[in-house]
Amino acid sequence: MAAAERLRDRLDGPVRVNQARHRDAAANAGLSGFALARELRRASSGPGRLSKDEYFYYRLYDPALPAPERARHVGKAAQSRMHQACNDPRWFAPVHDKALFYTVMRGLDLPVPETVAVFERGNRSFFCPALRDEDELRAFLSDPAVYPLFAKPIDGIYSIGSLDLRALVGDRIRMKAGQTAALGDVVRFVLAFGQAGYLFQRRVQSHPMLARAFGETLSSARLLMLLDAGGASLESAVVKIPRAASIADNYWRPGNMLGSLDAQGRVRRVVSGVGEDLALHDAHPDTGLRLVDLALPDWGAALALCAKAANAFPGVRTQSWDVALTPEGPVLLEFNFGGDLNLHQLAHRRGALTDRFAAHLRRCGYQDL
Repeated sequence: MAAAERLRDRLDGPVRVNQARHRDAAANAGLSGFALARELRRASSGPGRLSKDEYFYYRLYDPALPAPERARHVGKAAQSRMHQACNDPRWFAPVHDKALFYTVMRGLDLPVPETVAVFERGNRSFFCPALRDEDELRAFLSDPAVYPLFAKPIDGIYSIGSLDLRALVGDRIRMKAGQTAALGDVVRFVLAFGQAGYLFQRRVQSHPMLARAFGETLSSARLLMLLDAGGASLESAVVKIPRAASIADNYWRPGNMLGSLDAQGRVRRVVSGVGEDLALHDAHPDTGLRLVDLALPDWGAALALCAKAANAFPGVRTQSWDVALTPEGPVLLEFNFGGDLNLHQLAHRRGALTDRFAAHLRRCGYQDL
């Protein structure tokens, strides 16, 4: 519980890297101390407002990266202001409340994971059975027939607090990779961490092609969608590629990778890590299958689905969608209020502030360009 809360605070906070190590790397790349100081000033005063750590995080000292491309990179502080300009805070609720999000999607008859039950202490109404107290939660988790399940907080972010519950074995719950936890400990964790409630869902399966290439952990594509008077359109896309030991595909989890996607849904570049730890991958370290040039299945259907879903939230003009590609077709997992631009910048090796995105920002009233 304490570790999960510390992790959430760290991921919400500013980017941090080992500056001394990266200064040495910049020097090895040919940047003198004076030249590096000049570059850092340019990065911090430019439209992307990058901190020193973010400059190193993206390895902007690499001489192979042209200066105009370096200037297109966006830091976390500028990203926040951009999202604030484009998005009406009155539309926060369906983003931060996963139960409400799934309710809206179900009302539009759009595919989402099947929610088996919700734990919530109040009197809120749901589209599925509600567990109102510890006894009801314990009774639900004591039924072997409900497994396997994937559990996550209603207000969760970064997949922190998520639980991959495979089976009940006696009084213990078997998790991913075979480890077990006492049923009572799982109940206590849900009670403590899920102050806003917990969702219990059927595990979504990856499309067989992706399961072979990426392993059994569910992967998803992250689509950055821009909404204007003509509707929603794709600005950038990546695929989150998990390692076998990961419970989820979030990039912060050790070993997980990102693949840049072109407009046809084909993987063009795969990376892991950041800064001096960034590495390129042609094949998946666990499955051994080639990743670069892999064409994601049902890409056209995924684009159409996200565009239709995006139009349901006209007050959110910069949107990020996580969509899983399954044997039954694309399934919407999550909707983000703007979303993390760092995923696209790392995967594509280009700044998020393209001419098209800059024009979108200006239409939304953002002036700090």
